[in-house]
Amino acid sequence: MQRQFDTFASEAPDVLAVHWGWPIALGLLLLILGVVAIWRARAATLIYVRFIGALLLLGAISVLVFAFSLAGYWVDFFIHVLWAILVGITGVILFARPAISAEAITLVIGFYLVAAGLFTIGFALFSHIEGQWLYVFEGIVSMALGGLLLAGWPFTGLWAIGTFIGIDLVFKGVAIVGLGLSLRAISE
Repeated sequence: MQRQFDTFASEAPDVLAVHWGWPIALGLLLLILGVVAIWRARAATLIYVRFIGALLLLGAISVLVFAFSLAGYWVDFFIHVLWAILVGITGVILFARPAISAEAITLVIGFYLVAAGLFTIGFALFSHIEGQWLYVFEGIVSMALGGLLLAGWPFTGLWAIGTFIGIDLVFKGVAIVGLGLSLRAISE
């Protein structure tokens, strides 16, 4: 991945290199949004869960429209209608009850992190690959994060998703600012 970025940054078209300010502005905006999401993690969690609920409702409507556009395929029609109903109910629950939904999502994330950590450690120890201790460390960190989420549940459900999204936005913002600075160096 780093090699692709280096190739892109060194061989960027001149048109792209001239507009190096836009990626920097976008990266700074994402960085600021990430810091605000970490600072106001509960509000960011509730906004994100409602946003996912709205997307699921939109998806349910589109699946329902697609189901009625199927002509002559009764089995496909009923499967799509049932799928639209399931997705729609999930979207309504996420949109109407974001705090409880965030707690449920955090519980699933906690169990996933613990299971992923166990499998990563098992893979590292039994596959005898190069750098296996790095994978063991990754598994331990994953299990520790999952354990922290589960130990503090349900209270972690109110801030964990917003914190994770904020951290992701900060890293993406820094990466895009780095891209903009690389483009600026090319244009000069």
